Amino acid sequence: MRRVMSVLSVTVGAVLLVLGTGAAALVGPDDQIDLRTITAPVGARAVVLPHDLVPLTGVTLAVTAHAEHGDVLVGAAHPVDVASYTAPMQRLVVLRAGLDGRLAGDVRGRPEEAPSDLGAARFWTVEDRGSGERTVRVPLDDASVAVVAVAAEPGSRLHVGVGVEVPSSFGVAVGAAALGAVLTGGGVALGRRRRGRDRTDGPGPDAASGEVHQEARPDTAADTAGAESIGARLTMLTTATLVGTVGLAGCAAVPGVAARPELPERPALTAAERAAPEPTPHPYTEAAAAAAAGDPTAWARVTSGPQLAVQEFDARVELARAARDGTQVDASTFPMTTLEEIAPAFTSYPLYRVVVSRREDDEAAVPLLRVEERQDVLDPWRIRAETDVESGTTLHGGGRGATHAPDTVDLDRAQAALDAVQRYLKAGDASGVEDLGDLEEVRLSLSSDEVVGTVVQSLVVAPWGDRAAPFGPAGGSRAVAVADGTVAVLTFDVGVTLSSTSADGLLQIADQAQAEVVGQPGWRSSFDLDYVLVVAADVSSAGAVVIRGADLSPVLR
Repeated sequence: MRRVMSVLSVTVGAVLLVLGTGAAALVGPDDQIDLRTITAPVGARAVVLPHDLVPLTGVTLAVTAHAEHGDVLVGAAHPVDVASYTAPMQRLVVLRAGLDGRLAGDVRGRPEEAPSDLGAARFWTVEDRGSGERTVRVPLDDASVAVVAVAAEPGSRLHVGVGVEVPSSFGVAVGAAALGAVLTGGGVALGRRRRGRDRTDGPGPDAASGEVHQEARPDTAADTAGAESIGARLTMLTTATLVGTVGLAGCAAVPGVAARPELPERPALTAAERAAPEPTPHPYTEAAAAAAAGDPTAWARVTSGPQLAVQEFDARVELARAARDGTQVDASTFPMTTLEEIAPAFTSYPLYRVVVSRREDDEAAVPLLRVEERQDVLDPWRIRAETDVESGTTLHGGGRGATHAPDTVDLDRAQAALDAVQRYLKAGDASGVEDLGDLEEVRLSLSSDEVVGTVVQSLVVAPWGDRAAPFGPAGGSRAVAVADGTVAVLTFDVGVTLSSTSADGLLQIADQAQAEVVGQPGWRSSFDLDYVLVVAADVSSAGAVVIRGADLSPVLR
């Protein structure tokens, strides 16, 4: 029995000793497994560590970087933000780590020569930037996070080191090695004790000759006591070492397998962004003041797409009117209070959200529905489209989860609504539209009935922006998923040519300032007018379209 215990103790102890010693040498006193340093290729300004490079939880990812010259930034953020931030630059995306600790990946993007403003980004969960070596430590859990290192200067090669820290792993490894040493030593001691007894109890050298000598027999009581003493000491030492190792292991974080999505989604508006105070003065107020002072392009700071065209046109008309008769340009703005908001989750930029709001100081004011959008991670929120909606308009009222991201069914419903609106405006066919709302008034304003003695020579109604993909990044229409269907915000380019019904009759744009801006002053036989139309529609799961609001605004083509 003692021989079996000896062999078992030596075997288990040797395994623990080898594994513990190897693990202790691997992690070191800093509890960190260091992978090989990777150097970015010439031309690559960034090294990206994607969210699934280390698919573990309960560990800490340590990333250190330095550039050959100039400043360097190391930051951690949501993968969607990191992808947007690094999209304009050539970058090395690390895809795997070999068993030898070597990192490998793909080079993507094109080189750029302009220096990077490392202070422009404010979306990092943790960051370190400046000259010399910079380090961030990112605890990993099931949340998706990517890490990037960026060199400020073009042509400055980037060197990045990566480590994975497991808390208390060095102590556990040392404890395991110590336990292995104790078990190995104890097993050897037991084996030697057994071999000593075998030599004492065996026959003497003269046994074959038949001569029997009276040998001194060992003291059985003393032998038993000695064995018990050795066994007790071995048991106590083993128990103490085992308890210490288990205690250290209990204090250490046990790494687990992360459950992260292959394509992480980023809410259009995070909790931190929602809680951030509004800037003072508000950018909208600053843009309005700059436009009133003679710079209509200032509206590009806070608007984009269809709404930018509307705001710039209005500013140019007001400036032209002021130049004609001295009318003061109104630069006043007013705060808005949010009544409802949908901020869908996206896997890539642009991000957008739909907001219903009204004037903060007027509870009876007509609500305004806006689509606000960000083209990239450094882009501020800009109003892309807006229209008045009916009082009491509710976007969803719960359901459909937290993402509200449109799927193919939602986009198909929204496309069907866009086609129905376009068909109604061009031909008066209201099939598929359950409630026309303000759309009836819009169609009337585009007809010859609004201007006596005129006829509509041509009417063009087309999706704003990318006509082949109106709900794509370059399109002007947007859709969000809601509890019982889809909310669609549709934008159109509208062009109408009005001609006089009489060869002798002439037409004139009533607002002379507007006529000057569009380049059609004075009397003429016909004139062309261009508009942006924004329509807010509810589309039920059954496909019924209800128009909640429609706004037709003149623009300059």
